[in-house]
Formats: sequence, structure tokens, C-alpha cells
Amino acid sequence: MMRLMSMIISASDPGYQPPTSLFVFLALLGVGALVYGGRWAFDVRGAVASTLARRRAVLELKAQQSGNLGLVGADGVGPWFFRLFGGVIAAGGLLLLLVSVVSLTG
Repeated sequence: MMRLMSMIISASDPGYQPPTSLFVFLALLGVGALVYGGRWAFDVRGAVASTLARRRAVLELKAQQSGNLGLVGADGVGPWFFRLFGGVIAAGGLLLLLVSVVSLTG
């Protein structure tokens, strides 16, 4: 997509070079997403269990504040959701990293 945008812009200005800082920023964003998503996807140091425990505590607190104790039992999100979501985030980060590296070297 960045190459397409670069081609559109360069069609109007033959001497245009996309800024390197943009691709470095995208690469760093991709690395961050890869690490954060991989943490959930591969359950590094119990990331999924701690997220589920934090989610359960928030639901219990919300149920106590609202007086509706049925909120706690209605939580249908399991560890598979966070692993899947982490996999999607990690894949997006890897794609962003690859696009920025290819754009920088190409």
C-alpha cells in the first residue's frame, strides 16, 4: 500500500523520495505490535491468565456497583479469544514490519 501511495505521489513529482523516518516509525510500530501480540498468542509469562483475571475482577466490581450479580456469570470470553486476538495483532505487526523494511531497502 505504501508503494502504491509512493507511486501515485512520484507520478506528479519525479524527484520525490518518501521520508525514511516514516518507514522507521512503521517498522518500530510493527515490532511493538509483534511483541505485544506474540505475548498473548504464545501466552508468555501467563499473559492470557493475568488478562483473564483482571477482566474477571473488573466484571465483579462492575456487578457489585450496579447490583446485577448476573454479569459475572455471563462472561463468555475464554483464553482462546485472547490467543486468537494476539495472533491477529502479531500477524499485523509482522506485515507492517515487512512492508516498511521492503520499502526502506527497495
